[in-house]
Amino acid sequence: MKKKYILIGSGLAMAVVIFMTVTLFACREKPADYEVVKNRIEQSIGWAIEKDFDAMYRLWADDMFHFWLFSDSRVEGLEDFKKYSEQWKDPGFRGTRFEFRDLRIKFSQSGKVAWYSCYLDDCGEINGEEYCLENVFQTGVLEKRDGRWVHVQMHGSYPVDKVPENYVRHFYSDMFDNEINQ
Repeated sequence: MKKKYILIGSGLAMAVVIFMTVTLFACREKPADYEVVKNRIEQSIGWAIEKDFDAMYRLWADDMFHFWLFSDSRVEGLEDFKKYSEQWKDPGFRGTRFEFRDLRIKFSQSGKVAWYSCYLDDCGEINGEEYCLENVFQTGVLEKRDGRWVHVQMHGSYPVDKVPENYVRHFYSDMFDNEINQ
């Protein structure tokens, strides 16, 4: 009789191990819309290479909120964003390359909201001179509305201990000049 109990116990243990393994892999799977959301995040910067403004505007919700690196970059609503983006229509401007590092995307339980964080390099040219915003800490929120993913919020910043020296000198040069003159 003991052999039957051992067989049943072994079978039960095997079933538990299989169930836990399948559950673990299911939890690790990326949500169905992961690649779509990742692409939308990448195109929020990548649109500038082709300068396809219509495609860029389709990435954003009508009630979007955007706050980038500078204090005058706060934008609320798609119409304000269209006005803000006029500066990028300058023929001397074009995006050249970008890179997202450590991109982390999380989805809500409903699967209708995704938020992300990453480090971003965003490079372009203005009148033939290259510039790069490097290691920007970028965060954002996308929502699935009417079957498509749109950005509802985006923010870029530098941690206080990582602000590039050229920005510090540009925006706070008066502080440095006063120290030198004292």
